Amino acid sequence: MSLNKDLTIIFVSYYSKKLIEKPLEKINNDIKVLVVENSADLTVKQDLESKYPNVKVIIPKENTGNGGGINVGLNLVNTKYAFYLDIDTLPDNTTISELYAYANKIKNFSILGPSVNGFKYKEEFYNKKNTMNKVHSMNFMTGCALFFNMEVIKKIGFFDQNIFLYYEENDLYLRCLRQNKPIYLIDDAKIDHLGNSSSDKKFKHEIEVNRNWHLMWSTFYFHKKHYGLIKAYEKTLFKFLSAIAKFLFYSLINQKEKRLIYFSRISGIFNAMLGKKSWYRPKINKL
Repeated sequence: MSLNKDLTIIFVSYYSKKLIEKPLEKINNDIKVLVVENSADLTVKQDLESKYPNVKVIIPKENTGNGGGINVGLNLVNTKYAFYLDIDTLPDNTTISELYAYANKIKNFSILGPSVNGFKYKEEFYNKKNTMNKVHSMNFMTGCALFFNMEVIKKIGFFDQNIFLYYEENDLYLRCLRQNKPIYLIDDAKIDHLGNSSSDKKFKHEIEVNRNWHLMWSTFYFHKKHYGLIKAYEKTLFKFLSAIAKFLFYSLINQKEKRLIYFSRISGIFNAMLGKKSWYRPKINKL
């Protein structure tokens, strides 16, 4: 067994040229890295591939979203394991080696997750604590860093392509657990996660509008898919009415940015209720 031969690391980037080099510097240059660049920015490909010999940048034909971007990478993986990392994560010097060691100990798993520094899981997120020493069987883990058992995940299926953003990991976890393929949190593997910092700050407002639209659409879609239409309405109807009220309020006091945020929430839920696809994309044309 060899970590360098058994592992491929995946990033999904969207106008993240200024941010991605920080996590790349934490990765040994003999581990294969795939960067899926959803912005179609060719300079990212040129710059990264010239600087890092172990990095290959893939430019999809369209913005695939987060789960779809990971799928692009997973479909190119020919190693035993794959490790997805958000752009705004920073593994420490032993994160990858610890996950690899536990992957070879546990074997019957679908996904492993490192412990995020400063993040505390709610009790309901645990399925069973300490199934092994410092290893916990989980119902949910944060999706910022996911270590995949490729043999298992290929059988279960990758991320739901209908979901552009939010709930993509919830959907995948649920499918793994329903097929008795556990997900585990590894205490000995540590990682930092900055959170909501994966794109250039100059696009902050448009990215926020995009996030709000997809959070609402995906909330309805996920609950309808797995628990039925009534549950989907239970989860979103109050949010829908609240967004309408706030949209009207911010329209009245002429706060354009807040008004757009709440209009995006209304639109996201309404489109999901109508059964429409997750169509909204950030309105960003160039750097």
